[in-house]
Amino acid sequence: MIVYNTSVLAFVPLAVTAVYSATKAALHSYVLSQRFLLRDSGIRVLEVAPSWLRTELMNSQEAEQATPLDQFIAETLAVLGTDADEILVEAAKPLRANPGSQEHALVKGFNQQMLELFTSSHA
Repeated sequence: MIVYNTSVLAFVPLAVTAVYSATKAALHSYVLSQRFLLRDSGIRVLEVAPSWLRTELMNSQEAEQATPLDQFIAETLAVLGTDADEILVEAAKPLRANPGSQEHALVKGFNQQMLELFTSSHA
């Protein structure tokens, strides 16, 4: 089994962390390719894509919108016990859902919400 750690930012980029989002998107693409190439080998290729977590990263220990770390760990372990190839907690699922033709509106709205969150918490 091979496990990669990406991020929901692989699916919906955050403008203030554009390079981070881009590297996670590239890794997500690589995971999809590797999973396909190894499909008949007996090797599982998993992708853990965390949502925004309450950690010291981006000073989000107290952010209500961020997932508490213990909740993330519990949900991740529960999904790891299934046959899922993408390990997503509940908070990550709306961002993973394919927005189709609404992708630009979703990304713009997400970035606007995060910008407002960061500017209000740092004011």
